[in-house]
This record gives sequence, C-alpha cells and structure tokens, in this order.
Amino acid sequence: MPSRLKFAVIVPAYNAGATIERCLSSIVNSTRAPDFLIVYDDGSTDDTANIADRYASVVIRGITSKLGPAIGRNVAASKTEADVLVFVDADVQIHPDAFERLENTFLEEPEAVAAFGSYDDAPDSRNIAALYANLRHHYYHQTGKREATTFWSGFGAIRRDAFIAVGGFNTEFSEPSIEDIDLGARIRRNYGKILLVPEAMAKHCKDWGIVQLLYTDIFCRALPWSKMIVSGQSMGVDLNTSPKERIISVLAHVLWMVGLFSLVFPAATLFFVTGIGFFVWLNRKFYSLLFRKGGVILLLSGIVLHWLYYLYASAVFGIVCITHYAPPIAKPSLIQKRGGD
Repeated sequence: MPSRLKFAVIVPAYNAGATIERCLSSIVNSTRAPDFLIVYDDGSTDDTANIADRYASVVIRGITSKLGPAIGRNVAASKTEADVLVFVDADVQIHPDAFERLENTFLEEPEAVAAFGSYDDAPDSRNIAALYANLRHHYYHQTGKREATTFWSGFGAIRRDAFIAVGGFNTEFSEPSIEDIDLGARIRRNYGKILLVPEAMAKHCKDWGIVQLLYTDIFCRALPWSKMIVSGQSMGVDLNTSPKERIISVLAHVLWMVGLFSLVFPAATLFFVTGIGFFVWLNRKFYSLLFRKGGVILLLSGIVLHWLYYLYASAVFGIVCITHYAPPIAKPSLIQKRGGD
C-alpha cells in the first residue's frame, strides 16, 4: 500500500459552542490524527472561536457574520497544501477509526477523487424528529451504492487538486443547503469517482425540531436539488432519489387520494388499508431500524413523518418540473396596428 496521505480537516462553524468541543476532541483523538486541523469561525457570537483555539492548528475568524459554510470551507482549503481535504460539520463527532477508513479508501483505490462516510445509528438527540431525521440519513448511506453520484460534506473527503479543479464549493449557497450535492455533481461531470464508505461513521449531535426538519427538507434540500435535477446538473439516481424511492413517492400520493375516496365510498377502505400495508412493506428495513432504536412510538411517528417526507419532497419536484417545462405565457403585444395596414 502507498505511504499515508497528508490530511487537512476543515470544520466550518457558526455559534457551535454546544457541539464543537465534542467535534474537535473526536478529531484530534482519532486513531489517525489529522496533519492539519483548520476551523473557520463564521462570525460566531458565542465561544466557538475560543474553544477552537484549544484544538485547531489554525482558526480563521470571518470578518463579517455568517457568510455560510461553503465560503468557510473554500477559505480554509486555500490555507493548506494537504493531499486530501476532509470536511467535518461542527455538530458531528467522528468515530475513532473514521479517518483511517477514509484514508485507506484513497490508498487502496487511487482513482477515487472523493469519499464520504455515514452517520451512525445512535444519534445524540432522543427527540422524535431528530431520531427520525438522523436515522433516515444513516439508513440511506448504509444502503446506498458504493460508487456514488453525490457528495456529503457533513463528513466527506476530496483530493485537494480535484477540489481546486472543479472550483470548490458554490458560494451562491449562503446557508447550509445542497452545496455538497452541487460539488459532487461537478466532480462527476469531470469524470471523478466518488465512493460511499458506510463503515466510516460519525455521530450527529444536532437536536432537530419538527419545524426545522420540515424547513430544511423542503427549502434547503428538496427545492434546490429538484432544480438541479431538472436542469440536468445532477444525475438524481442515487441514495434517496433512486427508482425505488420514486415508486414509493407515487404510492404515498395514491394513499391520501384513496383515503379521501374511502370517506365517500367505504368499500374503498380495503384498498386504503392494503396500500398502507404495501407502503410499510416497501420501507420495512428502515422501519425495522426505527423500531429497534425507539420502539413503537418512534416506529409509528416515523411512518407518519416518512409518509409526509415522500409527499412534500415529490410535490416540490413536481412543481419545479411544471415551472421548468411549462411553455412561457405569451404576453399581448403592445404594438397596435395602424389604421389601413
């Protein structure tokens, strides 16, 4: 196996005082310690920067407040000449062997341009919305194809020369959104190979609330990702956009329509119940995970949240498709014919 690579770990942070110490501690105490640890403090008003000073090789303090993690990662990446840039979110606590697993991936498969890991199945928060969201993320990354069509910056790595070649993160994303998916799409368009390494795991320490989850899913993920897909910038055939997921999305809409129909025609109730059973069966592996990690309450709540997820994600995609492909509405001419013409 070739000699080890130089790793620079980059952590963008904004008011991350509640989680960043656990994040940075897990990084410096990993079995494969990074060669450089760079924290970009995005104008925090709490003690984020002071905590970072105790762990990081370099702490970059943003001049203005909250420009977004895309800019922070790009600025930090410009401060190192390491072989590989590893991005870790400030609310993520990596497993001790996670860096080692990513490094081995690059060493064993030198054609790989980027690689990313997975959340573990033991999220920090016991809030129902947080459990559901984090376990959903874990499930998709544990069951996705090894050669991915996207990238994840929560815990992902990319060779520095490839990062520079594709222009880094898109700084038009001023808040956490799909800047990592956008980066992955550009890597793939440049024929770069991205690998999903599910055994390289990290714990998510974020405490999702239901409103925050819905806002993030719809406006920060589904909407911009749908726009990327219909514009041809993203392949859209991996993880939670696979053909199976699209079939389940259609079934989710059939369920509410049959449910309403059964209120008028009770004979249709059998079809409604059968549809629910089929929906649960198609998602049985994920729902089994929910039951193991949170019992009946998480299972039932998770089924409802997951059904809603399919509804709003597919609805957003449908709306984007309609607005993208619909012919423009002709405006009446402001030029009037002159008499006699």
